[in-house]
Amino acid sequence: MPTFKRLKRSDLNVLTRAELQDRIEAENAYWDRKCRRGLSEADAAAHREFGVILHAAIDPGASLAHAQRYLETGVDNGYWDEKPGAPRSGS
Repeated sequence: MPTFKRLKRSDLNVLTRAELQDRIEAENAYWDRKCRRGLSEADAAAHREFGVILHAAIDPGASLAHAQRYLETGVDNGYWDEKPGAPRSGS
């Protein structure tokens, strides 16, 4: 099974959402398998941290705003090119 590098909060400052996507999918698959077998206290803490990172990377409000604007205007506002941990420019 291929290994992956766990995401860290600092990754949100250096990687775009597009760059994070494959890593999020790989780590999510890892946690799906791991949760079926039960989690140690340390694993549970790491899984909660992944949840925080996932929520920041996806940013449901920004994702919905991007989708709505794109559907209405056909203009891409750069949502997937943003680094989720970096300050937003002009929004």
